Amino acid sequence: MEISLKAQARDQKGKGAARKARARGQVPAVLYGSDLQAQPLFVNVKEMNQALHTEAGYNVLITLKFDGADEQLTMLREVQRHPLRGDLLHVDFLKVARDVKIHANVPIHLVGESRGVKEGGVVEHHLWELSVEAFPTDVPPNIEVDISRLGIGDSVRVADVDVPSSLEILTDGEEMIAGVVEPQLADLPEAVLPGEEDEEAVEGEVPEGEEGAPPAGEGGEGAAAREEEQTSG
Repeated sequence: MEISLKAQARDQKGKGAARKARARGQVPAVLYGSDLQAQPLFVNVKEMNQALHTEAGYNVLITLKFDGADEQLTMLREVQRHPLRGDLLHVDFLKVARDVKIHANVPIHLVGESRGVKEGGVVEHHLWELSVEAFPTDVPPNIEVDISRLGIGDSVRVADVDVPSSLEILTDGEEMIAGVVEPQLADLPEAVLPGEEDEEAVEGEVPEGEEGAPPAGEGGEGAAAREEEQTSG
């Protein structure tokens, strides 16, 4: 998917200039590339937010249109937002060419209902995106991974994913994307119900060896009796 954004060259730098630009509804940005010196610019915040919410996501192709006839085909490389408000703070654009392959990260979407889940298992999602190499126009918005065949104990790895020939996966093929496991039950102490006390325990008797009770063969009535016999003898 491709869209166009109006861009304006940015001469002033620093936090003060950036705050004033945001107050005007503009987002500070920078455009760079292998044959291009980093170029500061502004884009409209409303148009930028719309660009980020297309079906292509962050892999949308964006043509930056400057005043005059200058245009640059780009892709997003970094988007900074305010950690609390979520406002756009800064955007990095990478200049690309339609006939030159690039590296991109593509989100993974799990599809299908695992038969293992129907058997009581739980899906664990380990890997959320794949690193790929492709021409800019061939980078997909996401890669779907079907987990419907997974039973309990089964998993799907990067090497199991089918992608078009125009796409080369760079992520290690042995990395696990998702698996189905048995649910983990918390270890809870056994509840003692009324009337289930130890039948061998006698009320009022102190168990042998516990603190305060004399060890077997020492003290108590038997020892007192032996002492009395020795004294009287």
